[in-house]
Amino acid sequence: MAEDFNDWGSYRREQENEEFAKRPLIKKIFSFRSFKLALKCFGYFLIFMVFAILFWRIISSKLPSAASKLLWTENSYAAYEEKGNDLLIYTQDVGKVFDKDGKFSLYELHYIPAANEIQFTIRYNKSTVDTLASELTEELMEIMGESFTEADVITAESLPEFPFVFKLRDNEGNIYESYEYTTFTKNRYTYLRVAFSGVDLFDIKKTSPTVNLPVPEAPISDYIYKGAFSSEYTSNTIETLYVDSYYVGDMSEKFAEQITLYRSDRRTESFDYKSQRPKSATAGLVAIGKEE
Repeated sequence: MAEDFNDWGSYRREQENEEFAKRPLIKKIFSFRSFKLALKCFGYFLIFMVFAILFWRIISSKLPSAASKLLWTENSYAAYEEKGNDLLIYTQDVGKVFDKDGKFSLYELHYIPAANEIQFTIRYNKSTVDTLASELTEELMEIMGESFTEADVITAESLPEFPFVFKLRDNEGNIYESYEYTTFTKNRYTYLRVAFSGVDLFDIKKTSPTVNLPVPEAPISDYIYKGAFSSEYTSNTIETLYVDSYYVGDMSEKFAEQITLYRSDRRTESFDYKSQRPKSATAGLVAIGKEE
């Protein structure tokens, strides 16, 4: 019995499939049908690769746990030994974490008032070091002029392992240069966990009475002794802290745009460090700007 093809399109496809099956292998490989199939597979492959790359970037950009660990410097550990579990540590969301050009990003701010110490994490990738090498090469070309050769090109590999130093600057223009850090790399990023010392965010002091004590010859007896124990609290709190970056070989000019690290109008919360209570100071910290 003959097959009943009610749909002409189905009938044509059936004929094409039979004709294609009879072709030699070489003609099948170089046929238009195979080209369309290859193009379709290539399209699926591109879509898969795009999602795979996006997924990898999301995973690789995730902040590792080591980047949020507290550094127990000699100062902060001494404060912990003195106060024990009553030691207060604060944290604040740093908000916009990148500088304008995306060279550096900041994370995980913690502040220890008893030690006047502020800690945070700095992250950068290889492209930041490549940019530094390129800028240094351009400066050298301007200095050397026609005597500049390919041998004078500065590469990322020829720079120090950690070519950057950092400073804090507050809204009053005070500069903080002393810090300790530890560093590690993961995927394409380099991480520095730094602890700046001598930073008093909550500088609030009690002053002596501002009202002069009355004398017995006061015209009205009710005035005598009034205000004798009056005193005021003066506040000189830091409103904003910025991070400046420099090339270790040239501290005269900032390498990247400053990043806002701390703002007093942002919400500051108590940080629960129960899982990070120390048994000793953190070993292996590198000190920058500290007197020996």
